[in-house]
Amino acid sequence: MSAQNGTIDISRLDAKMTELLDAFEAHPQMEPPAPHPTIFFLMDFIRNTHRVLKGVNAEAYAAGDKTAREQVEEVVGRNQFACMLLNDSSGELSLMTGSDPSNPVDFGADVKARARALTER
Repeated sequence: MSAQNGTIDISRLDAKMTELLDAFEAHPQMEPPAPHPTIFFLMDFIRNTHRVLKGVNAEAYAAGDKTAREQVEEVVGRNQFACMLLNDSSGELSLMTGSDPSNPVDFGADVKARARALTER
């Protein structure tokens, strides 16, 4: 996701986040009327992070605007945190979301791969 000058390619990051959100929506445990709370929590976290990215002024970011750069850094950090949560095996995430920590949710290979892709530079 890095351009040669050390900046993040915002449109590429946007596309990867959209793909991850699509993978979450396609997860079998996201079916209404009762989506799995842990999957819903993480999808919502990523959706909110994606909204932050959508609010970044790409021209200002490319010009080196401090605020725009901070926003993108926040998005990158939140994506790294989401990837870490997706791979939690301690049961802490399940406790946080009201799920059974002894039976953690399986996010599936597609969701995990797309989350991992967000952290690759």
